[in-house]
Amino acid sequence: MSPMKLSAGLWILDVFAERYVPGGYWDPLRLEEQLQIMAAAGGLDGLGVIYPTSPLPDDPDRLVKLLADYGLRTADLTVDDYAHRKWRHGAFCTNEKEVRRENIRLCKECVDFAARIPGTTVTLWPAHDGFDYPFQAGYADEWANLVDSLREICAHNPAVRIAVEYKQKDPRQRQFVSNMGKTMMLIQDVGAANLAAALDTGHALMSYESLAESAVLLSAHGRLGTVHLNDNYRDSDPDLVFGALAFWDNLELFYYLKKLRYAGWLEIDITSGREDRAKSAGLVVKLARKYEQLAERLLARSGELEANLKSYRFADNMSLITDLLF
Repeated sequence: MSPMKLSAGLWILDVFAERYVPGGYWDPLRLEEQLQIMAAAGGLDGLGVIYPTSPLPDDPDRLVKLLADYGLRTADLTVDDYAHRKWRHGAFCTNEKEVRRENIRLCKECVDFAARIPGTTVTLWPAHDGFDYPFQAGYADEWANLVDSLREICAHNPAVRIAVEYKQKDPRQRQFVSNMGKTMMLIQDVGAANLAAALDTGHALMSYESLAESAVLLSAHGRLGTVHLNDNYRDSDPDLVFGALAFWDNLELFYYLKKLRYAGWLEIDITSGREDRAKSAGLVVKLARKYEQLAERLLARSGELEANLKSYRFADNMSLITDLLF
């Protein structure tokens, strides 16, 4: 079975500013240094790119060539419609018509850029589309705006796949696109064949989802887009090193991704506020590939595993898995 495609966002090598240390924990790295770290991580196939693409090239052909020089491909493009105060009331749902139109224009530009790199997905994260208090948001109107915005973006080029990344909270205390179920409802309301869900493992854990269940259900409807890899304690989304905490959830996810023959991108999406950034990137690559190897061991015995599932023999399954892994 072919190895899974593994990418990382350039942002995992950022300075990591936070509320109490607004200047971040690290000095900025030059673009060349960042790309060298990615190339040296061992096992990375691609790079997740923020759009607009600066400091990377703003031309698709030049971007492809630059990444190829480091042995990387363009994995996906994530629209930056969240890192400016103008998006404070939401980029997709806001009643501020000019703000919403600006975001739609930006997303369409990104779709055009992606169309020139075959197979590239556009990821949209409705970060500020939500609310913090009762009586703060017009739920019906803002959901309708969200649906209309996505419908127009998806219609711009139906050949380009769009993936919506859901998250329960942060930066808003309640986000409209908060879990897998609401994301599927959103996809149904939009009604576009090229709209999918980006499954961020940390976001799903924070919503108390089973990673594997979410992947299976999204895949069953043909709506599983990019999978982002990070970890947490289920209470927040600090983007910790993937594989360091939720071992069984992560293993089950990889088992089913292999079983489903998932052909999309796995994208490393972590922060390393206090840990060495390059070493953390390399560690996640190592852990992701190790989870893949472990999942392949389980897949070789999937007949027994599935028979135990159908007969509700959990103890037999865990005994089998323990013998295979340890």
